[in-house]
Amino acid sequence: MQQVCNAIDKARGLRHAKPVRAFLCTDSTFVLEQVSAKFPDVFVIPKQFQAPQAGPLHNPALGAEGGFSALTEMYLLARCDTVIRFPPTSAFTRYARLFAPRVIEFDLNDPGRLILIEEDSQELMAS
Repeated sequence: MQQVCNAIDKARGLRHAKPVRAFLCTDSTFVLEQVSAKFPDVFVIPKQFQAPQAGPLHNPALGAEGGFSALTEMYLLARCDTVIRFPPTSAFTRYARLFAPRVIEFDLNDPGRLILIEEDSQELMAS
């Protein structure tokens, strides 16, 4: 969880044309609670969560509402100035990865290392 909070701090420290506000997409109530405690101004889409350890949020058991929230989050994430992909293999964030001008990913071989991808260049960020 600390790695995610560090990535949010790094993203907020980058130069932005407008004030920065974090938008969180998660299927974990634990992650929502932890991130909201550290960043009280975090923006989330209201949605239903499954019970802990019951599996991913976006599944057929939640019906159309689960699908609507997933599509809304995917669209809004792609409209963000900077996207943090955790994990970097997430299919959910792949759409946003194609459209966001800046992406921060975690190095799969060293999760403490962050990779900044911006305008066709990659640079490693110290964590």
